[in-house]
Amino acid sequence: MGLSLVTAITATVVVPRGPVAADQVSDLQAKATQVAKDLVLQQLQVDTYQQQYGADVTKVQQDEAAIGSTESQIQSDTNRVSRDHKRLQSEAVWAYIHLGGDASGTPTIFENQTLAPTRTEYEDVASGDIALTIDSIHIDENRLRAERATLAQQKAEDQATTDQEASLTNSARQTAASLAAQQSEVTGQLAVAVAQQQAAQAAAAQAAIRTAQAKAAAASIATTSRASSTTSTVPQASGSTADPPNTPAADPQLPPFLQCVLQAESGGDYQAVSPDGQYMGGFQFSQATWNEAAQLAGMPQLINVPPNEATPAQQDDLAIALYNADGEQPWNDSCASG
Repeated sequence: MGLSLVTAITATVVVPRGPVAADQVSDLQAKATQVAKDLVLQQLQVDTYQQQYGADVTKVQQDEAAIGSTESQIQSDTNRVSRDHKRLQSEAVWAYIHLGGDASGTPTIFENQTLAPTRTEYEDVASGDIALTIDSIHIDENRLRAERATLAQQKAEDQATTDQEASLTNSARQTAASLAAQQSEVTGQLAVAVAQQQAAQAAAAQAAIRTAQAKAAAASIATTSRASSTTSTVPQASGSTADPPNTPAADPQLPPFLQCVLQAESGGDYQAVSPDGQYMGGFQFSQATWNEAAQLAGMPQLINVPPNEATPAQQDDLAIALYNADGEQPWNDSCASG
């Protein structure tokens, strides 16, 4: 009986640390699908081995029953032969001794020499019948022994096949368990990869939203600043009064030096960030210098706020405060005088 075991070659899948790309997620999904297919095939193989094992066990049981029946038949025939043998011997001896006798004690043929030929003939017939019967018994015994030996050999072969089937079934179950473990591992890694990818996408979306909001706020403030500047150039009517004390101040007027710094450092882009990420905003503040300027300007709410995320007016206020405190020294660029 030819049997084969499908061996699944498993491989450990390792998800690299750090951002997870879409192709890694696709690769894990493909591996998870393949493992699931291998697991189904292996389970089918296990079922096949179990069915074959059941059939072999049934065959062994049938052979054992046949051997038991044959042994019972041998024992029955042996007992019958023994009984027939004893009965034939008893009848032959009784007939040999009492042939021609009667109940009154008349002498048997063995005491009458005239009946010697009859006695010889009877001995030949009686002994011949017994020999034939014994020969037949021996033939039956030999046939039964041969049949028993054949059945015993068949039982041994069936037992060997059953043992092989049990071994293959256990091996298939172990392979199926290994595939199930690999499927669980790949599924877990896939879930982690998908979660990391979704987190990265969410972070990128949030960053894009913040950038858009900052640009929109800057554009709105710039528009308001330009409108205020235009309004301030219109002469006031005679007898007009000053602005109320609670009117918000307009975008501060930058000194010529800071106007030059704004163009030299960022080209007038209040959202600019240096390539190394250390300097930000229109005046290219470092975070430490920005925090110091916020204290100087009396605007502690801007401490630790990235400079490029503050409004242009706030950046101008902090630049003026720093300029008033330290002069041109903090920038040290081509705009410096003398």
